[in-house]
Amino acid sequence: MTRAAVRRVLAPSESIHAAKEAYIGYTVRAEGRLDPDALATAFDAVTRAYPHLSARVEFTGEGAVLTESEDPAARPEIRFADGDPSRPLSGLDLDQSRALSALNVVRDGDEAGVCLAIQHSVADAHHATAILAELWSCYTDVVEGVPLDPVRHPYPRSLEDLLAERGIHASGPAIPVAPPPAPAPSTRPDPVVRHVVQHRLTAAETTALRELGHREKVTVNGLVSGAVLLAEAEIRDMPLTDLVYRYSVNLRDRLTPPVGATEGTNVLGGVGFQVPSGMAPDAVVIGRAIGTQLRAGLSDGSVQRSILDMFSRPAAAKPWDPKLALAVVSIMNWGVAPPMRTPDGLRLTNLHSASRMRETIALGGYVLSTSGGRIGIDLGWPEGDPSLPRRVECLRERLARLTRER
Repeated sequence: MTRAAVRRVLAPSESIHAAKEAYIGYTVRAEGRLDPDALATAFDAVTRAYPHLSARVEFTGEGAVLTESEDPAARPEIRFADGDPSRPLSGLDLDQSRALSALNVVRDGDEAGVCLAIQHSVADAHHATAILAELWSCYTDVVEGVPLDPVRHPYPRSLEDLLAERGIHASGPAIPVAPPPAPAPSTRPDPVVRHVVQHRLTAAETTALRELGHREKVTVNGLVSGAVLLAEAEIRDMPLTDLVYRYSVNLRDRLTPPVGATEGTNVLGGVGFQVPSGMAPDAVVIGRAIGTQLRAGLSDGSVQRSILDMFSRPAAAKPWDPKLALAVVSIMNWGVAPPMRTPDGLRLTNLHSASRMRETIALGGYVLSTSGGRIGIDLGWPEGDPSLPRRVECLRERLARLTRER
């Protein structure tokens, strides 16, 4: 019996990323001997195990549609080039009408930036880093002579389907959302590529931040968020209370039953926060307030419903109001990266982000992650942004002051 090809209309939480042709790069820095043939073999195995990586997006009268490739031999691109490993998307031709993933390896001697780029419609960071860990596990097996026998995974499901299955629906009656039209080539904005600058804490600084959070009963996410908000108010020369802070929440372990890392595409909630008037301009105080609001939102279900409500009740989703764009401070929290196996002679030293998407207004944002026991904060601003050096220095000082003064 011939297996029917997968074809489904993307849900609103997915199609917004198709409209922007948004690819996120999940990049590890590798040091040592990297075998190109073994990596190509591993990537081929992973794309067979996760067929959505080889799928494509097309626009029809139904809107953005996820379509399985008609050619079973078609595989996403893997590319090797010499260059600057800190620019992991350099030279990569990304096209969602061909494939929803690619692997780009930028080498400089024994150092390389290995970037798994995935179209955001089909994977968030928690999904993608799980695949990244499997890629390195397969690579290690190939190098060590262990046969690969990848298990084919089903296509991931949308947030909307996963929530509905668990009895979670939007707060009010849904407003019909017209499917996004196919982007007209003549009107599409040019792609904006963000090769990030990362401020990475040392192991000692990471430990100090965690210990501070434990003492003050504030999460690391809260502490970093407080420091970022204070830095952004300084850089933008704006009152702290005018900033609109938005951040992502991984819902997988907050749903019953929980959702596996690659079972869903974007299994996220979105939270908006504003520092209230009269609150002390202190990262611990701000971080504690962020945590209190988050716990309340998870308790009453508003965080779980947040993306549904964003589409069904746009007026209720003020942090995403385009008119507030210049006041928005955004952080995507990737959490703790899963362990990644490597063979003898190769070491993975870091994880960071990159992105490429078509945007009319190109703003900056942050990505928070932890790998190798160290916290990394990516500053993803468009190429050549003149504020970036000062922004990095201001954030560094705010974080240093946070642990130094307590």
